[in-house]
Amino acid sequence: MDEEASLGGNLSDAVRIGNTVRRRAGPWTPGVHALLRFLERERFDGAPRARGLDERGREVLEYVEGDAHAGWPDPLPDWLLGEDCLVRSARPLRGYHDVVARFAPPPDGRWRLVAPTAHEIICHNDWSPWNAVFRSRRLAVMLDWDLAGPGTRIWDLANAAYVWVPLYSRAELFTLTERAGRLRVFCDSYGLADRSELLEVLRRRLIFVGDFIDEQARAGDPGFGKLSAWGIRAGMHRDAEYLDENREVFERALVLSPS
Repeated sequence: MDEEASLGGNLSDAVRIGNTVRRRAGPWTPGVHALLRFLERERFDGAPRARGLDERGREVLEYVEGDAHAGWPDPLPDWLLGEDCLVRSARPLRGYHDVVARFAPPPDGRWRLVAPTAHEIICHNDWSPWNAVFRSRRLAVMLDWDLAGPGTRIWDLANAAYVWVPLYSRAELFTLTERAGRLRVFCDSYGLADRSELLEVLRRRLIFVGDFIDEQARAGDPGFGKLSAWGIRAGMHRDAEYLDENREVFERALVLSPS
């Protein structure tokens, strides 16, 4: 067997062995692999292929070639902040949602993150620049499906907009007006018709996920322990306040006619 090469990762210690990636498995892994096998059968190319477990009980995924960028807390390359990347990240998310709407989750499936909403699809829950593999600066494959779980399209979309626009209170790359415009571009590219609930869904999601991270850390999860130590919960709660403080600006941008 080829020598292991560490790939890092916040929630699991991923390593590469030959043409495979090995990661810590958990109770959520059978459901996630059922989802990935479904996506493979449906010829959805934007997800890695699941190949079961190895002799050490780690999940096995096919290694995906391409450009990956660690992202937060490290800076992303300038080209990844361009408006064209908003388009190229939102459209594949819509494609995933349309495909996964046909997925019947295993009745005994256990999911790591379950949204406190209606359960219309299995969300990716972390559709972000630092989980993306690019080829020729186009999003080719989204990695890290271990947080996938039941929720709604807009729940998943809200988080994707949060990290791609981005909508962090601490972000200094774009002005408030620029962020509002980028949010509209993201929603236009996804094809979101009803935008009336987006900001409120994102606000609730930030609080829910921030609290979830600390709960998992207290329960002893090492990956979430790392995120908790970074103060992610407090940051997400600040970002929820930022959305409330600037809701009128974002709402004005969102109600403009889609391009």
